[in-house]
Amino acid sequence: MKKNYNIENWELMAKYFADECTSQEQEELFNWKNESKENQLLYNQVKEDIELINLNKSMNKVNVESAWEKVENRIQEDELKLPEVEEKKTRFVFSPVLKYAAVALLLLSIGFFTTKIYQNVTTQNVNYAYASKSEQGKEIILPDGSEVVLNADSKIAYPKEFAANERKVTLHGEAFFDVTKNTEKPFIIEAEEAEVRVLGTSFNVNADIPGDKVEVFVETGLVQLSRKKNGEEKVLINPGDVGVLNSNLLIKEKNKDQNIIAWKTKELVFRDDKLDNVIQTLNKVYNVSIECTNQEVLNLKYTSTFRNQDIDNVLSVICLTFNLKTEIKNNTIYLVKYNS
Repeated sequence: MKKNYNIENWELMAKYFADECTSQEQEELFNWKNESKENQLLYNQVKEDIELINLNKSMNKVNVESAWEKVENRIQEDELKLPEVEEKKTRFVFSPVLKYAAVALLLLSIGFFTTKIYQNVTTQNVNYAYASKSEQGKEIILPDGSEVVLNADSKIAYPKEFAANERKVTLHGEAFFDVTKNTEKPFIIEAEEAEVRVLGTSFNVNADIPGDKVEVFVETGLVQLSRKKNGEEKVLINPGDVGVLNSNLLIKEKNKDQNIIAWKTKELVFRDDKLDNVIQTLNKVYNVSIECTNQEVLNLKYTSTFRNQDIDNVLSVICLTFNLKTEIKNNTIYLVKYNS
């Protein structure tokens, strides 16, 4: 990937993620981001790395001044590569708060200079695991033997050794948990504003839903879902049920989505489903981008079952069924009628 050495863009991103951007600077940043796919990728990776820092929620073990010196050295190296600018142009001066954002960019954004994507990172006594967009189904074994399967573009933070009285992890994204039973040490997952507490069971947690919504599907055992800031507000979720939490509600209900963990099992079941819903499911399960602009096609009903099939085979069957074809443009798969 061609490297972007424009230090002004790095300063704007650092200000934005430190909540120090003016509305004009935010507009400037977003305009720059939308100029090219390269800019979009850079912005997204900075955002992902800032989220990795938020998993730990602590910078108290980082030598900020020493790290800041490294940031300044990095900036000076980059400036040597920049074209000459007007001498009268005023350089932006980083505030103390912004230094933390810049340190974050140094500590967790080296990948932007080396095109490396983080896989597993260890910081002090915390382990971080990250599944990239191409690593859907990445398996992690926790210190107590519990198994975690990460969906694409998901992250988890967990201690090298669990505490004496609890086993706590932090999740960003979606993951399936198979927790080793220990009645004396509850297993706790923090995801967005939700807290999930179990003793030993298997379940799916999805915190990758718009509107800060968290969804918990229980396969076996019993799971408690509550708010981190108000543990008294909670629900107990039984096998086959789904717990849902957002800023306005906390409920449990019967699961109506047969493919809720199909991203993990790769078993898809469609029973008289609209093709519109089928496409949405395929996008989630296979982490792809499929679109159709023909409303008549989207309203077609589809019934079938797929087990361990790749997306090409699934689409071939669907296209054969409805006399459709696929057209690929800009990494998006479009379903269109043959006669269109």
